[in-house]
Amino acid sequence: EVMLKTEATPEMIKSKGYDAVLAAIGADVIVPKITGWDSKNVYDLMAVYGREKDLGKNVVIVGGGEFGAETAIYLAKAGHRTTIMTSEKELLRHDRIHYPEYIIDTYEHLENFHLILEAMPKSVSEGKVIYTDAKGNEKSIQADSVVLYGGLRQKKAEALKFSGSAKNAFLTIGECAGKGGNILNVTHSAFFAASQI
Repeated sequence: EVMLKTEATPEMIKSKGYDAVLAAIGADVIVPKITGWDSKNVYDLMAVYGREKDLGKNVVIVGGGEFGAETAIYLAKAGHRTTIMTSEKELLRHDRIHYPEYIIDTYEHLENFHLILEAMPKSVSEGKVIYTDAKGNEKSIQADSVVLYGGLRQKKAEALKFSGSAKNAFLTIGECAGKGGNILNVTHSAFFAASQI
């Protein structure tokens, strides 16, 4: 049975008498609260997917890592002039075999993909992002649209509300279990959870 447009509650699940409950409710995107973060031309990372036509030509993504890099690649491939900036010395960590190299090779072959490292964003205003570079100089970059990404907030507490709603087992999967970060980890998490039932 698939229930669409239905918010699950612990009481609803408990009333059905299920033997096991697997919670896979994910995480929320953290939006850095820099000045101008609530402007009309500012989006959170997940809000841009499927809305490429709503974005302006010049898109600045504030926040790196795999999610930031993949979103920047996605928007660059959709035809936007995309600039991603991060306060780190690298766009993403090299803590997985092959995958970081794949991302780097992909964006290095995109003419409309640009990268600014060691940049500290200060504000979003009047079609631009103002930031401080690695030397402490204040700079700005044109931004018709801005995408903000400050990481993920796992929904652990929300998931744990379903504990005790099944007769035999309650298990969490992926981000809400603290075992996410990428599709590989989430898939492993789901496999091991399912194998316990």
